[in-house]
Amino acid sequence: MIDRLIYRSRSVGILPEVALDPIFRSSVPRNARLHVTGALGFSQLTYVQLLEGPPSALDELVRLLERDPRHTELTILLRGGSERRLLPNWSMARVNLAKLTPRVETLLKKDDGLGLIALLATLAHEGVAT
Repeated sequence: MIDRLIYRSRSVGILPEVALDPIFRSSVPRNARLHVTGALGFSQLTYVQLLEGPPSALDELVRLLERDPRHTELTILLRGGSERRLLPNWSMARVNLAKLTPRVETLLKKDDGLGLIALLATLAHEGVAT
């Protein structure tokens, strides 16, 4: 059994596209070490991240994310257990949501964690992720 969570946050003064390389350089190896998979989506100044892994690993990552000065307004939209991973082959997929902004904004306004999980997982599987 693993935990799955999705959160949203707002970038602090830096467009997510600019901030992503340093985030991925530190996060990909850490996620692999912690047996965490998932995807990081970005659009304008908004981050949306799906994380899957052992509950203790997700607790550790949430503590790190809450202290990360690159973003603010971190809101966990959904957290729960699952029998299987949606993104077993991605320690962290990168998903540009900019072209889907109206759909993403609708999901964010509704705090629709399930809708955002489905969107990120689908885009990663369709090859939109890098």
